[in-house]
Formats: sequence, structure tokens, C-alpha cells
Amino acid sequence: MRFKIKKLEKGKHTDIVTAVSWNTSNELVSVSEDLNAYKWDFNGEPVNKVFDLDTPCMDMDWFPSARAGNDLLAVACANGSIKLMSKLGRVEKTVDKAHSGCITCLKWTYDGAALATAGEDGSIKVLSLIHICRCRRYAVCRSRWSP
Repeated sequence: MRFKIKKLEKGKHTDIVTAVSWNTSNELVSVSEDLNAYKWDFNGEPVNKVFDLDTPCMDMDWFPSARAGNDLLAVACANGSIKLMSKLGRVEKTVDKAHSGCITCLKWTYDGAALATAGEDGSIKVLSLIHICRCRRYAVCRSRWSP
């Protein structure tokens, strides 16, 4: 398999890009420490600026939805909060102090029933309607649900 690499003359972001994620419409969203989020098309062309953040984002993941237009983006913030945002960039819900430090990663379950987060505070939390699980043993940088 060969990958075709495309480099823009001038990038959109002015600082380190911390996360990228595809939505169900095959649109890529990137966030950076410059506190901006941009949407890119399938060919790697910038489409538009989606939203501004008030704190750096460390990771993000789209809610797994089969219905187009019903996209919800979970954003892990450096201040320990989680933002749930619409596809248009509107903040639907904010969970303040989800962790006592930076959230390093988050991931929705495949059916969207729960959201796992891990942070620099050493805890792993599974946010759902039923319970929150915590583990304070190891530093976690990435997480994934098994199929």
C-alpha cells in the first residue's frame, strides 16, 4: 500500500497539533495548542475553522453515530475538564474537574454507552449513566476499547 502525502504551503495551525479525529461524514477535525480547531476534507484541504477553545485540547473522539448530522465530539482538556461539542462547534455540555490534572486521552465505547478518560492524576474514569470507575496506579497516555 502506498500513501500519498500532501503538504500545504502554509499550515492553518500556528502551534503544535495535539489531536485529529474523523467524523462519520469523512471530515477530519484537528485541534492545536493555538486553541483553534479546523475541519479538513478527505483530500487534505482545509475547509473552515470550526471552533475556538479556552484551554488546550489533548485528545478528542467523535460519538459513534450511524445517523449523519448527529455527531457529538468529546474533547479532553488540559485543565481536567471534558467538553461535549456539536459538529458546528457549539459546547453542549462541560464536565468541570473530571480529573485533577490534564486529561491525556478519552475514547467512546463502540456503542456510545460510555466514555473512558485517563489523566495525569493517574486515574482512569469510565463515565456512563450507571457508574464511574477509578484506578490510581499507572500513568496512562492512550486508551482503546476492545471490539
